[in-house]
Amino acid sequence: MRTLGLASFVGALLLGIACGDSTAGSGDTGGCTVGSAGCPCTTGGGCDPNLTCLSNTCVELPGETTTSPTTGLTSDGPGSVSDSVTQSTTDAPTTGPVTSGPTTDSSGGDEGPKLDVGQDTTTGVPVEGCRKIDMLFVLDGSGSMIEERQALSAVNAFTDIVTTLANLNGEIDYRIAVTTDNDDGFVNPNNCWDQPNKWIDSVGNTPADVAKAFNCSVSGFGNNTFEASVGCEHVLTSAADLLTSDKSGFIRKDALLVLVMVTDVDDYGAYDQMNGNDCNIGCGTPPPPLPGLLQKLVTVKGGDMGGVAAIVIAGDPTLNPGVNFCGQPGSCGCNGIDCGVFHADRLYQFTGMLGANGYAADLCKGTKTVPEAVKTALTEKIDLACMKFDPPA
Repeated sequence: MRTLGLASFVGALLLGIACGDSTAGSGDTGGCTVGSAGCPCTTGGGCDPNLTCLSNTCVELPGETTTSPTTGLTSDGPGSVSDSVTQSTTDAPTTGPVTSGPTTDSSGGDEGPKLDVGQDTTTGVPVEGCRKIDMLFVLDGSGSMIEERQALSAVNAFTDIVTTLANLNGEIDYRIAVTTDNDDGFVNPNNCWDQPNKWIDSVGNTPADVAKAFNCSVSGFGNNTFEASVGCEHVLTSAADLLTSDKSGFIRKDALLVLVMVTDVDDYGAYDQMNGNDCNIGCGTPPPPLPGLLQKLVTVKGGDMGGVAAIVIAGDPTLNPGVNFCGQPGSCGCNGIDCGVFHADRLYQFTGMLGANGYAADLCKGTKTVPEAVKTALTEKIDLACMKFDPPA
């Protein structure tokens, strides 16, 4: 973990490093009524009926059948969202983040898989749910994450991942792309798959071929390559911005979008803000509100909440083994000076907002468990999300 380590602290004091203007935490409610939709939660974390307090903002979660006059977050049925979300001016972490345990089905009930109106092109038999998956791996590019990236991209381990992926819901046509936590766009540093595509397809490639290409690409990550500035790591924000502006055609209308985010910090963590730690150094870029980031992803899927899924492997915010010398909370590896992995409050909250389509695993369980966590998420969450996704005809 390199966010605000001792070397960074000393360097910041000597060089006066700053990362933009710090505008977070103004506290201005903008005329909102505390506890109402799109407005700050009460001091005790409460909201009006049918609303939930997430990131200090009252929002309506997927599966609700009512419409908020303030946010416009409306469920048109299982797994769909229409209109827009009014973003809050603050986004402080809340307690009790959602973990990888049982979550509420975003469909709002126990209804079975949806039937796609199409047919299997080889058998002519109607198929349930999705037949395609677009998977974007968003990897923390910092030096502290080298071992985790290597474990995930090891050819044998990743072959197991893509074999599991290919067998979801019968047989899946998938494509895989890679990006970073620093707005670097699609990355393929070693030109490991055909250009001009920004991704590698399952069509025409075996799982072993895909694994070798992925390993080749990730091996191009290294120290001082794809690294965000101190405290400004942002896997979720980077992914949302990329997909919103992407013109490459990576996202297919009839494919389930799956984000796999791996980091040892949070997405613009509150404790990484210059006014969010005892050392008063770090990132000056305020974290975008989570509802707005979710809305960006839902929008690229044509307004269908059921078309978005996420796998997060980061620090569990419910673990409290201590803090580093700047007072930043760690999930593990805290030795009085620094911590190995820090709380990922926003990322865990984001998986909770996705309901049954979100999965969070603790990075503290060990480097070698990273690929296993992805496989587990595929079988426990993504397979069901695929079966329930209703692709456009």
